[in-house]
Order: sequence, then structure tokens, then C-alpha cells
Amino acid sequence: MTFRVTGLLSLTVVCVSLGFGASLASAAGTKTFDNTKGFDQLTHAEKTVAKTLARSTKLRQLRVCADPGNMPLSSANGEGYQNKIIEILGRAMSTKVVYFWRPYLERGLTRETFANDECDVLLDMPADYQGLLTTVPIYRSAYVLATREGDDLTFTDFDDPRLKELRVGAFQHSGIRLALAKHGVRDNVSVHVISHDADLSPEKQPWRQVQEVVDGKLDVAAVWGPFAGFVKTTKGEKLAIQPANLMEDQIPLEFDLAIGMRNTEAVLKYRLDDALEQSKDEIKQVLTDYGVPLVACSKCVVPGDIPSHGSYFQRGRQAVRQLFLEPLSAERSQINKDQASADQIVTAARLENWLEEGADLTQELANAVLASDQARVELLLDKGADIDKRNIQGLAPLHGAARQRDSSMIEFLIAHGADVNERDSDGWTPLAHAAFRNHVPSIEVLAAAGADVDAGAPGFTPLSIALAEGKLFAAKGLLDVGASVDKASGEDALTPLMLIASLRQVEGRAASLSQGPSSVEIARMLIDRGADVNAKSSKGVTPLMVAAAHDNPPVIGVLVQAGADVTAKARDGKTALEIAAFNQNAAAVQQLELLEPAKSPQAAETKTTPNGQPGVGQ
Repeated sequence: MTFRVTGLLSLTVVCVSLGFGASLASAAGTKTFDNTKGFDQLTHAEKTVAKTLARSTKLRQLRVCADPGNMPLSSANGEGYQNKIIEILGRAMSTKVVYFWRPYLERGLTRETFANDECDVLLDMPADYQGLLTTVPIYRSAYVLATREGDDLTFTDFDDPRLKELRVGAFQHSGIRLALAKHGVRDNVSVHVISHDADLSPEKQPWRQVQEVVDGKLDVAAVWGPFAGFVKTTKGEKLAIQPANLMEDQIPLEFDLAIGMRNTEAVLKYRLDDALEQSKDEIKQVLTDYGVPLVACSKCVVPGDIPSHGSYFQRGRQAVRQLFLEPLSAERSQINKDQASADQIVTAARLENWLEEGADLTQELANAVLASDQARVELLLDKGADIDKRNIQGLAPLHGAARQRDSSMIEFLIAHGADVNERDSDGWTPLAHAAFRNHVPSIEVLAAAGADVDAGAPGFTPLSIALAEGKLFAAKGLLDVGASVDKASGEDALTPLMLIASLRQVEGRAASLSQGPSSVEIARMLIDRGADVNAKSSKGVTPLMVAAAHDNPPVIGVLVQAGADVTAKARDGKTALEIAAFNQNAAAVQQLELLEPAKSPQAAETKTTPNGQPGVGQ
């Protein structure tokens, strides 16, 4: 079976961080900083140390991944405004800028560049880009509609009927193309396709669609604002540029742009933040020289005056609800006959013909489930397809439906006799797949049909899978249908409370929306349903010790309030307070000292010694 989940490894390493991580010493040698932690895991004290290091240590060189052919943003000749800005920052930091050229349109950009250690930073990344640490936003820009000045074309919204008649150009993978399509502007759109060699063939660069407007080949270029501003300002063309960010409320058409880096590079982030503040006037001049449309942004280094759409928070809330808390809609399923071409629609006649030619019943059944096509599923079952037989991927139809977040198909298959506890070739139940996909309706349908709510993957419950993967909508859904609150999982026999104790509350509204209920909410739910706050893993670790090791003060507070034993010791003799001090988790130490009823001799020994190292055992 090709589907694998590596995240389950986290179940067996939750308690690993009971020792020191790698650290950086400051110039004074009295402070340390753990450079293995993600930025959101750092305490305020650790961030202060990172800022000190940023200002007291010198960066030998700054390795920059940049696009060799995407003007006016970047070019191998250093002619783009991204190139100009990063060179300004290099001078501000007294460091050398070294380029690694890579087209930004290639797949795996953020993953591979850092995994292969090709560069330290990526330029012009969305400031809220998931998985990356970013600097403060440098500027905010938007998509625009660019037309010839003499044509006197002004649009109030994407529903303007002229947009369906004019020759419109848009880039293949762009938000504004999606917005136009949403409003019915499709058939007359000339699509500029992705190219990976635009440095060698400059005519393939996306800004060229604006030039096509100038040359009379297009009437409207629906493009990223800097492309249009570049042609108008640096080339002196007579263009009318109209921001489109206020014309659409669902698809974001404006973005804060920043510099992205690995999530552990807090010191580098603060270095760059300082350099951006120091160089803001120079950066503003560069953006002005290139005609970049600047949208109002109070938190940006260079604010603009184009009215901003503002938060898309409500759109995000709605999208998350649809994805995790509602049944699969026709718009999100594989089958959408309104937009499909004739050869994409599988009719009964076509299916009959395939079967006569020897098509495999089991694989066709899997395909029908993937397409959310219940009529096709029923036809195949009537033809003798086995409803519980695994396909070549090792999945029975019910597993496929659970992975698709298709609760309606799950219900349909169960009504036709599917085994709700059938395991795939890796030993995963449909409920385990539903938990991993964070889909509450699928969990509810399976549980109502009699699925074993504690049967997940070998050695792991669906609840432990959900908690280990941070799928907290699913975790709450599983608790609501009666999942065991104390059933341990994995080699280390970790209980649900131990798993949630390792998960810190996420920062930022977008991240919290995606996660769902907070770790504190889930911890309270577990305790309210009778979870043992003093349970011990196979290695003698309690939930409180896990929370201390992961610097998780909110959960520490919940556990102690519920009766967690602050004096309990792990096998190595350390209490939760000592574990927190050993890991230099200042926030956890402070919380435990506040909550501890009386200072014990052991607690006193955790005080930091003059050389900055913990005093445990000295």
C-alpha cells in the first residue's frame, strides 16, 4: 500500500525532549538559545535572547534562493526589485548576498530548497505562509486589471458583462484567474501557462501579458500588480491600472509579502527585521521606482495608500467548517459535471463497455468512490464487485470514502453491507482514516453504524492518531462519540492526556482555525470525562511532565488544577519542575513554581547557576 503516515512517529517521541537541545551562545557567553525549536515554541525569554544574538553576532553570508527569470521581481542579472531589496539588506547587515537560482514556479520550492540546504531565505513569500517563518511584512500589493489608457475601461466588479466579451489575459495559476472564472469569465480568457525556463526565454515571463495589452493583442491583463506597474513606470507605457482586490470577498487578491526562512531561524528573522527597519526608506524608493502598487498596510515596512480589502478571516472560518465539520459537497468532490468535459464524465454505458473489455471491478469501484458517484458504485455492486475487497493501494471502498471526507458515501456503503471495522493493508480502520483526515461527519457516521471507536491502527487508537497529528476537530468528535480517555498507545504507552500535553496552543487566527479546538479545551474535555491526570507511561512519565518538557504552561495549569501530582518523579528522579528547568523552559518553570504548594528542596536545586546552566544534581 502506498499511503503512509509518518506522523505516528511523534507518538513515540513525545517525551524525548527531556534533555537539552542544541544551543547558541551569545557574545557574552552567559545566555543560550535553543536553535532546534520552532519560532512559535519559543518563550518570550528565548525570543529576547534570539534578538540579542541577532544584534551581537555577524552573519558570514546570506544565501538567497531567487528566480532567474521573473521580472520585475527577480532576474539572474540582478535587475528585479527583489534583488535590489535583498542587496540593500545585505549591506545593512554587513554581509555578502549569495544567490541560488531556482524558478519559483517549480514544485517543492519551500520544501526542497531548505531540505537540500540550498539557501537561507526565499524572497516575496506571503507573510502568513504556513510552514515558514517570515520577517515583518515588507509591503502589500494586489492583483489589478490593466488596460490601455485610451480605451477608457473602468470596471466596478467582475460581473461587468464587458469582461465576458473583451480579450482578457490571466496567468495559469493565479488568484485573479480563479476569481474571473467564479464570475463566469472563462471562455474569452487567454491563459499564460507556467514556464520553467523563462530566464532563457524572456517572452514566457508573466509580465508579458501586460505588454500584449500595450501591443493591442489583449484588451485587459488580469495580473499581479507589480507586473503592470513595471510596464507603466519603467517602460513608460500609457496604461490604466485598476486594483481588483475589492472586487472579490472569497478569493484573496491582496497579499502581505515578506522574506521566508526555516521555522527554526529566529535569530536570522530578527537580523532581517532590524535591517528592514533600518533600510525602509531605501526599500520604499526601490518599490516606487518599479511602480509596485502599494496597498494600505499598517504593519508593513512600506505602507501604501490603495484601499485594502482587509481580513479574509470569515472566509477562512467558512472554508474550515466546510472541510472538517460538514459533509463533502459536490463542489469539493471529484465529480462536478457542470465543469467537466464530456470525456471526463463516466456514464453507465461507458462503464459497461470498460467492464466488457476486462476492467477490474475492484479498481473501478475504488474510482467510483473517489468520484463520489453513488449511482456508479451501485451499478458495480450489482455487477458483483466485493464491497470490502481492497484495491491495489490496499484500501477497501470504506477506507477510500473516509480518506475523501465523504460521509455520505460512507453511509451509502454501510447501508450496502460494508464492514465498518475492516482494516486496510496497513491495519488502519475507516475510523482511523477519518480521524487522520480530521472529518467529524465521517467519524459520527462510522460510530453510529457500530464502528469500534478505539480501533485505529496497530497499537494506536483513532484518538491517539488525531492528537498526535494535531487534528483536534477529530479529537473532539471522537470524544463526543465515546472514545476511551485513558487507552494508551504506542511503545511508550502514551495516554491521550500525555499527547495533548505535548501540543502547545497555536498562535495566529489562521492557524487556530485550522487546528480547531485548542489543546486546553481538549485537555479539559479529557479530564471532565475521567482521564487519569497522574497516569504514567511505560517510561514513568506523567502528563504534567510532558507538558513541562514541552513548555506548555496553559496545559500545566489545567493539569495541576485537576489534581496532577507536582511531586511525582520520572524514572531518572526528576519532577515536572526539574524537567522544565533542565530544558530551560522558563515559562513552564514559572508556572510550576506559582502552582506548587510549597517549595521542596528539589525545587530549590533547579535554580540556574551563575554560568547559565541548570543546577540539577550539582
